[in-house]
Amino acid sequence: MSHDHLHRLAETTLAAYRAAIYRIDAQPIIDMTIGVVNAEAASLLAKHDVASAVFVTAFNPFGRVLAREENAARQNGLIERVGQLGLHALRGEGIDPMNVWVAESSLFVLGATHGTADALMTEFAQNAVVYVDRAGLPQLLLHPDYR
Repeated sequence: MSHDHLHRLAETTLAAYRAAIYRIDAQPIIDMTIGVVNAEAASLLAKHDVASAVFVTAFNPFGRVLAREENAARQNGLIERVGQLGLHALRGEGIDPMNVWVAESSLFVLGATHGTADALMTEFAQNAVVYVDRAGLPQLLLHPDYR
């Protein structure tokens, strides 16, 4: 597999994704970071009897900042699509710990697989999502065109 496509995403963008806090609106709130095993996320997957989940947003397609109303409409479309897929999702948000960019409304889609992630990234024009496995390890999963 060629990694030439990785050059399409700027290192600063990838660094921002890796530094972000991925917050799941659970009880209690769960904050995840890329590459750090999260026991609470693992417990959440076990509680819902799923092997994986995907943290995804429809905000700012391919990093292009949109107006609040446009982002809200896109996010509602994502919520509808997840429902059509028969999957359950918890709300969340992607947070920049440096407060450079505005938090993005997100969904933690329980039971979503790599295939689901690829379909959602393609449909909603997202550079990447966060894939979480049964062990609770959040991993950055890039859009298929960037792999």
